[in-house]
Amino acid sequence: MNDILLGVIATLVIVNGVTGFFFYKYFKTLELCKKRLAALSEEVHAARSLDEVTGAFNYPFFVKTANVQIKLARRHRWPVTLMIVDVDQLEKINLRYSFKTGDNVLKHLTESIQSVLRSSDVLGRFGGSGIFVLMPECDIDNIPSVLERIEEKIGKTPLMQGKKRIEYRRTAGAVTMYGMHIHLNRMMELAEDALNAAKEQKKNLVVFDKEGMEVKG
Repeated sequence: MNDILLGVIATLVIVNGVTGFFFYKYFKTLELCKKRLAALSEEVHAARSLDEVTGAFNYPFFVKTANVQIKLARRHRWPVTLMIVDVDQLEKINLRYSFKTGDNVLKHLTESIQSVLRSSDVLGRFGGSGIFVLMPECDIDNIPSVLERIEEKIGKTPLMQGKKRIEYRRTAGAVTMYGMHIHLNRMMELAEDALNAAKEQKKNLVVFDKEGMEVKG
């Protein structure tokens, strides 16, 4: 009788052990699936917010993030600068080399700009050959030094395609506004006007004030 009872107990222990093992495996698998889904969700969010060529913010996310910085600047009456750094004659690069090389030029420029920016600065691309840079607490006098750092970075780490160095020229246009006068749409218009003025005047940089008047170039 005792032997039968011991056998039953042993069987129950084995069954419970096997059941517990499978429950453990189930919950571990479920936890792993949740982590993978969370990572996938982050990747999808990033894909929706980033330009696929350069990794800079796309238009909707740039505007959303830039407006957060602009609200802070209005509250504290900080200056804000919006600068566009444009690749000159990107179409010729595409034709001379390839569209992939043109994309690599844009990516190289974006990475070079990113390397000299602060965490509060906002980088964006909305198609085309220009990279948009919003810089809180950056006034007119600081803009040339920012561009100099970008140029220095590009000079030290040029774009290479195999053993060939890919050269590309850049032009920049910028606008600075202060405090309650800061409006993103108007800044984007004036920054593009400043960029066009720089190209027409064959300068590497032209800066406009909030009235659209050239103050530095």
